[in-house]
Amino acid sequence: MQQQTSSKLGMINSLVLLGLTIAALFLSQGAQATAGLAAVLLLGIGTVLGFFAFVHSHLISRERLEELEMQALDQSRGDQSLFAGAAEDAYPARNARRQFEKWVVPGFTVLVLLGQALGLLWLYAELTGNVESGAAGDRVLSIMFFALFMIVLFMMGKYSAGLARMDGQELLRPTANYMLLGSVACTAVVASLTASHLGYHGWDDVISWILFAVVAIAALENGVTLILEIYRPRVEGKKARLIYDSRLIGLLGQPGGLVSTAAQALDYQFGFKVSETWFYRYVEQKLALIIAVQFVVLFLSSSFVVIHSNEKALLERFGEKQEEPLGPGFQFKMPWPIDKVYRYKTDQIQSFTLGIVDDQHDEAKPGGEVLLWTTPHNHGSSMDREQNFNMIVASKDSGAGSATGMVPMNLLTVSIPVHYRISDLDAWISNNANAGALLQKLAMRELTQYLIGADVEELMGPGRAAAQETLKQQIDAQAKTHNLGAEVLFVGLQDIHPPVGKSEQSKQEGGVAEKYEEVIVAQMNAETKRLEAELYSAGKVPQARAAAAELLATARSESTNKVAIAKAEAKRFANQIAAFQSAPSVYKTRMKLESFKEATAGSRKYILSDPASRDVINLELQDQLRKDLLNVTVEQDN
Repeated sequence: MQQQTSSKLGMINSLVLLGLTIAALFLSQGAQATAGLAAVLLLGIGTVLGFFAFVHSHLISRERLEELEMQALDQSRGDQSLFAGAAEDAYPARNARRQFEKWVVPGFTVLVLLGQALGLLWLYAELTGNVESGAAGDRVLSIMFFALFMIVLFMMGKYSAGLARMDGQELLRPTANYMLLGSVACTAVVASLTASHLGYHGWDDVISWILFAVVAIAALENGVTLILEIYRPRVEGKKARLIYDSRLIGLLGQPGGLVSTAAQALDYQFGFKVSETWFYRYVEQKLALIIAVQFVVLFLSSSFVVIHSNEKALLERFGEKQEEPLGPGFQFKMPWPIDKVYRYKTDQIQSFTLGIVDDQHDEAKPGGEVLLWTTPHNHGSSMDREQNFNMIVASKDSGAGSATGMVPMNLLTVSIPVHYRISDLDAWISNNANAGALLQKLAMRELTQYLIGADVEELMGPGRAAAQETLKQQIDAQAKTHNLGAEVLFVGLQDIHPPVGKSEQSKQEGGVAEKYEEVIVAQMNAETKRLEAELYSAGKVPQARAAAAELLATARSESTNKVAIAKAEAKRFANQIAAFQSAPSVYKTRMKLESFKEATAGSRKYILSDPASRDVINLELQDQLRKDLLNVTVEQDN
């Protein structure tokens, strides 16, 4: 009797879910509420599970009736009954139920998983599509019906969940969980429609994405359960949890189960009944009040705002901008969502980059990284290491485009930072939808127009500082013309160079940067040769002059010496003639002795006396000491 009651209740729950799903679908489409469509997806899944659980419950009821009949036959006929100890073939209802749980239940779970995936795709398309808001009347009618759905689902789901805790009524649990979670989803749809009716259309997207995430996580849980079911050990007589019964849906639909689970965990950890203490029971009774107080405190805390020293804030009340912005300091406002505050860094210098954005500047080395023109790079961008942003620049070379009849021009790769500051917050917010993007587009336009008329050599050489100042003034003038409320402070021209070759041919033959480098190298080599020639000239001319002066001085010295010697020899010759004439024999003898003296200087001499003479002459005939030991010279008498 109890099983029949639960089967009827399961059918009623399924029919109620089916009717509410269809009604919610029409109401959501009429009000153009994506949150309502997310609730429809959730209720639709619960409807399918309800009908399947009803079929499953019917098979279990047949099995129980079959067991009762077999027991009655055994008792009436005793041990001689034909069906006593009958084989499994004698229990068709049991076999049908087992085959159903073995093959049909996993197959149905796979179909549910596919349905969840298709539903998520459909809901994602609705969320990302451009949906126009419905009429105010449609929203009011939808609010009323969704509130009614919330009450119906909560009452029936609560009754079914309580009945599902009884033994043998587990098949009511999946439908009851989806009904309770559907009640929560209808409450969220009511809040979303109410906010949209009041002008806060962002709530619908937020609630829709939350419900989308719930269904996605439930689908993921379903897939994991299917995989784990393959490896689950089967024990005869032990009941297993239904694989299409989502634990996540049960937890979200009945959060009270989380409290009981926490109580059991505390009891197990501490070794005594913590859940029976007065403190735990007090917290359990006052938990809703504590959470409500926390929400109230959180709501009231949104009334206090701290504006930093470099900021100003715009205050909106019910979507209308207030006159005066909030200055730095501690400010008080109405709670959110009545008042909203939007902060802007008005005193902080902000920047953007024209051309290639360096998104790896934080990873740069402390000493800086040297980038060569001939090395493919794009200033650190992670998108494409060889992609460069090229701008058209004028060329002085009149023959650059004469061969093809085109205007001569050059290309230049740029990555130019622009620094600005918000000077008028009201103009920055009110005059344009996105003042920052507009300022960046205006700066790019001014840069393009300026580079078309600028010479590449002048821009990369002595004219860089003037170009930088001119660009800053032009961009600042455009910002003032469009009343952006911004002041341009600096325009940097540091990261500009000829484009680097990217193709295979340019890598082999050299691109613009490589050719530009060859010209610069040739100019540097020519300058080096000129300086070497000047160095050679500056060294050789003084050396030649010094050598000439040395030769002249040597020639004069030799001339003077030879003239003096010649005069001395002539004078000596005249004196020799006079001496010869005075004493010819003495002169000859003296000249012979002087010639002998000069010819035999340093030689040992022996004097042989006349044998007839009896004179005794003592001569020191010992060898003289070595000259290197005793360098003594003996003066000879003339």
